[in-house]
Amino acid sequence: MNRNLKILVAGYAIGFPLGGQLWMMLQYVLGLKRLGHTVLFLEDTSDWSYPYDPVRRSYDLGSSYGRRVLDDFFARCGLKGQWVYNAPIENAVYGMSREDLDRFCSQADLFLNISGITPLREEYLRCRVKAIIDTDPVFNQIKISNDEKSREYFQSHDFCFTFGWNLPDGVAGVPHSGIDWKSTLPPILPDLWVPLETPGGAFTTVGSWDSRGRDVLLNGRVLSWRKRPKYHQLLDLPRHLPGVDLELAFLGIEDDAKLFAEHGWVIRDAVEVSADPWRYRDYLRNSRGEFTVAKDQNVITRSGWFSDRSASYLAAGRPVITEDTGFGSYLPVGEGLFTYKTLEEAVQCIRAVEADPVRHFRAARRIAQEHFDAPKILSRILADAGLA
Repeated sequence: MNRNLKILVAGYAIGFPLGGQLWMMLQYVLGLKRLGHTVLFLEDTSDWSYPYDPVRRSYDLGSSYGRRVLDDFFARCGLKGQWVYNAPIENAVYGMSREDLDRFCSQADLFLNISGITPLREEYLRCRVKAIIDTDPVFNQIKISNDEKSREYFQSHDFCFTFGWNLPDGVAGVPHSGIDWKSTLPPILPDLWVPLETPGGAFTTVGSWDSRGRDVLLNGRVLSWRKRPKYHQLLDLPRHLPGVDLELAFLGIEDDAKLFAEHGWVIRDAVEVSADPWRYRDYLRNSRGEFTVAKDQNVITRSGWFSDRSASYLAAGRPVITEDTGFGSYLPVGEGLFTYKTLEEAVQCIRAVEADPVRHFRAARRIAQEHFDAPKILSRILADAGLA
């Protein structure tokens, strides 16, 4: 058992209070609390991050909507009052006083920086050990190699973890920039994703459709970050699977929605699905499984990246069918979890689930419990950071 630590978990939720982001942050904070530690969630807007309001579907200066959603979500999970929102653009600190935040930082054993969104203010760096979780592998490694400020940002941490499980072993020439990368996985709390007994409806997924400006160059080759072109290659997939519903809930899909609907895809409003974290959870739990693509940055390099969203599907007992990023090096595939490279292989994977859904439901849940269990993952992070 680890001794009681004071841990500051820095992340992004109030600024983008949609289901997937909220669950990702919660499972770090609650997972560490369940290990017996004193945990505080910190969000810092810096001077650029205007909060998103899914009701008005716009970005605005005020953070009242996101703060209200996070406070309710945390409270319902036993984390009442365990967050602070430092908002320079509002000239305010919410959740606790600035003095109490400074005091917590001065006493904290660990500053755990999720995704590297948080500015490294002097008070945060007072935490005894600083660690960062790279949730966007390959993109970050190449950015770090090309940009001195990004490199200095990551190197300001004592430990650098990455969702690119295979990256520490060296894959496809992805640069390390002198950083000792350590592999980790998204932590999931399976008891919060108890499977439903119903068979589920459609194969679904949730995300962003076409995030521009994040393609990178590696060894003279452009590696795409975008999902839109990947789905265009699968446009005719529903035609090969009569009687199987394939559903897309993507932010920014509007311009392509009509085309995909005409080819048999069901288009769902991503904001409606995700605006409430419990509705998001139930959307995943009521699915038949997840069918999704992966970014070329991870597919081509075989980084081993695996999505926290896909891990949540598995925990809900819903099989995942996704492009191969090399995660078969540490996860079992072929039962409950499938990889594909072509449209034809995608069809075969979906038919395999349809042929024996109960078997694959159980296998999916088993994979989540064995490989993504939050206490196991978070205990390893603490051990690797010398805090066990």
